[in-house]
Amino acid sequence: MDHQSDQNAVEQQFELIDQTLGERGFALHFPRELEKQFEEETGPARERWYVRMGLLSLGMSDLLIALDYFSIPDAFGLALVLRLGLMTALTAGAVWITMRHPPAFVREGMQVILATVMALVVYALVASSTNPLRENYHLGILFVMMMTVMVLRLRWRYAVLAVITTVTVQIMTLASLHEASAQSKGASAFLSLAFAGFSLMALYSLEKMERQGWLRSVRDRLCAKVFEEMSIIDPLTGLGNRRALEQWVNTRRKANANRPVSVVMVDVDYFKAYNDTFGHLAGDDCLRRVSGLLVSEARKTGDRVCRFGGEEFLVFLIDIDLQTAITVAERMRREIAAKRIPHKTPTGSNCVTASFGIATGRLGDDFDLNALIEEADSALYKAKQRGRNCVEPPLLGLAEPLCAAG
Repeated sequence: MDHQSDQNAVEQQFELIDQTLGERGFALHFPRELEKQFEEETGPARERWYVRMGLLSLGMSDLLIALDYFSIPDAFGLALVLRLGLMTALTAGAVWITMRHPPAFVREGMQVILATVMALVVYALVASSTNPLRENYHLGILFVMMMTVMVLRLRWRYAVLAVITTVTVQIMTLASLHEASAQSKGASAFLSLAFAGFSLMALYSLEKMERQGWLRSVRDRLCAKVFEEMSIIDPLTGLGNRRALEQWVNTRRKANANRPVSVVMVDVDYFKAYNDTFGHLAGDDCLRRVSGLLVSEARKTGDRVCRFGGEEFLVFLIDIDLQTAITVAERMRREIAAKRIPHKTPTGSNCVTASFGIATGRLGDDFDLNALIEEADSALYKAKQRGRNCVEPPLLGLAEPLCAAG
């Protein structure tokens, strides 16, 4: 993807983020592209949280076996099977699956299933016991709801589903308490519904703030990326500048240690005269054409062409010795001259040419890019002294330049 395509993609993402931030709807869901990125960035943290809370809830559920022993001794055997057997197996399975990075709907859906089963365990214990203390056991379902909504903080749509199932199970549990009065059952049901409503409202606000905060963080990161690119990309040619080259070289020091590298300094001959004759807009177009020719003549991988400033360019070649670098530079020189971009130079030449200076070194921890650039710049100065439109050091047996004077 070229620089223009990258810029268009960033602008489209900015527009999508701004549009999403400006929406005032109730739904807690992004457009597909943003939702995918949101899940990729926040999903791993949720997985770790679900694993920790799953193990914690398993431990707390197992400790409740002591309460079962004293409160509903006639259903203690069933409690052992359901708590230490069924719930332990289901929770351990959910933790195991979560640690293997399942899709979001599987990760969130498992929590809904666990909450429903935990509520059904309470219902089964209440329905199986005749002990008078069982009347207050239904309150355990409220703790299941609190754990699911407020502690785990499921994604809102899944939390709604979990609340619906747990409230339904609690109403079933209340209905099984034949000894309780209608007023008591009604008050407990109202308490459950009120708790569910307030919990969902709080969770909705938390998730909305989380999503909006994430969107703003993505926008800030995009801004930082744009500013970073602006600082290392030449807007005229789309090439990297010297800072971009330094960053690129630093990332390849170790991977390409002790391999030969060459720096080719390129200067468009008599470019000030070109601007004076044809104007600065034509000069900009000339620089773009020259930069395109340099890129096309460089290898597709392993090389970098940068705009060094003004009418100067720098070509960085990896795994290229001096003799090969001279050949590459000569090919570039010939290609620029062959395009016959119109020019009127003080020497009478009628087309654009360029001069080249070359220096060679080896990558490594002690590699000094600035020293190599200075050496190539000195070679470029010699090329200009030799009459321009040439390579320094020269290629032996060099033919006459393709762009003749006059």
